[in-house]
Amino acid sequence: MEIGKIPIEILNKHVFESKITRDDVLLGPDIGEDSAAVDIKGDIAVITTDPITATSYMAGYLSVVVVCNDLAAAGAEPVGVLSTILMPPESTQDEFVQILREIKEACRRFNVQLLGGHSEVSPVVTKPLIVSTGFGRVQKDLLISTKGAKAGDKIIITKTLGIEGTLILYNKEKEKLREVLTPQEITEIEDYINRLSVIEEGLIARKYATSMHDITEGGLFGAIYEVCKASKKGAKIYEDKIVLSSSVKKVSSFFNLDLYRLISSGSMLITTNKEDILISELKGKGIECCIIGEIVEDPKIEFVSSNGKSILIDNFPVDEIYKVV
Repeated sequence: MEIGKIPIEILNKHVFESKITRDDVLLGPDIGEDSAAVDIKGDIAVITTDPITATSYMAGYLSVVVVCNDLAAAGAEPVGVLSTILMPPESTQDEFVQILREIKEACRRFNVQLLGGHSEVSPVVTKPLIVSTGFGRVQKDLLISTKGAKAGDKIIITKTLGIEGTLILYNKEKEKLREVLTPQEITEIEDYINRLSVIEEGLIARKYATSMHDITEGGLFGAIYEVCKASKKGAKIYEDKIVLSSSVKKVSSFFNLDLYRLISSGSMLITTNKEDILISELKGKGIECCIIGEIVEDPKIEFVSSNGKSILIDNFPVDEIYKVV
């Protein structure tokens, strides 16, 4: 494609034809429109932004998921996304259109409006770069802050760790991994694309959580580090309380990665003093979860391994995914 803005005729066909699907969205993407308009009717507006840099696999879809998950971690219902897509000159129109298809598929799936964005071909990027901004809404009394964790809170994680990282790694070395995974594990991993969202658990947990954090870059260790630093508290986590999928363990072992430092979109970390009712509601919706430890007053983050050895988490970890991708 030629350097410069994506041609209007391509956007007309693949973006501007999309109808507004939410009543609270008043102005959406169109020719010459550089802004969107949303009627929040007294709620709190929650806004977030994130790039996709670790993978090209389903990058458009993931670009919507990651910002919606950030919104859900604040207790907000995702409303819309704006997507900036920068394409290198050697890319094709088909590659650009595929990214748009993935973005629109995620928007349909999660009832999110594509509000607009920007797209162009630029020599400053060597592969497609997607940066999405997510917009959500929440009642003031349901807004959740990362810094809200309190001593005595239980730490809950949903689903299994490593969902996103395992999916990325599997699609990078699919043929080799098929030799070590069982048919059931392969089926499970191929379905992980459907388990990346934490919107449902976020909207359930906001009634009971003191803090929430979707487990993304840096994995479990990154998420608990940020929660504790924001809250000025510490934590004690027990490895033998963490429920892990065999497929996640096998893939991490294949690449010799620490899965506790592996990007894990699809799993939410929740701190709460109402763990019984929260777990009951989550499991009632078919969302697996487990208590893995508790928040403590001493601002020290301790991970007790299954062999009884303690590890201190005293900095934000570099994600294990970057050893491979």
